[in-house]
Amino acid sequence: MLKKILAAILSVSSLTFALGGGTDSYALVPNDAVAVGGLRPGYTMEYMESIYGQPVLEKVKPCNLPAFSQYDYKYGDTVSIFSIGGKAIFSIKTTANNGWSTPAGVTVGMNKSVLNDIYGKEDHIFQRNGITYYEYYVHPSGMRGLIFGIKNNKIVSISAYMDQ
Repeated sequence: MLKKILAAILSVSSLTFALGGGTDSYALVPNDAVAVGGLRPGYTMEYMESIYGQPVLEKVKPCNLPAFSQYDYKYGDTVSIFSIGGKAIFSIKTTANNGWSTPAGVTVGMNKSVLNDIYGKEDHIFQRNGITYYEYYVHPSGMRGLIFGIKNNKIVSISAYMDQ
């Protein structure tokens, strides 16, 4: 009987942690919020091309297994698409107010304060090359989410990603 009680307690504790009931607080944006310009990580390159046309292939990092080769595509100077295997989108990034936005309408050039209003408190902050990045996860694992680059309180980049 004691083993069953302990097993039940462990199961509830594990479930509570898995659902984000631990001590950390996560924004946990909904899965359908992870998109830029109407494209979501996981969409096919074929779908992307049906909307925006043929992108420019900027860089290929070949692999012995073609399904794991990395491809960087561009639409103009401000939109980058990353794919592994050239079949599915893994990330979308925009660096200008070019009409590409999140489903909530967030665009490059907006004030940083809209992030808290729309998504809540960020899950992770990091800095690189003078830009502060605010990351919002779909799940505490951080395997899928949105990243906003901020400089001088303005959004300078938006990325939607899923971890490869």
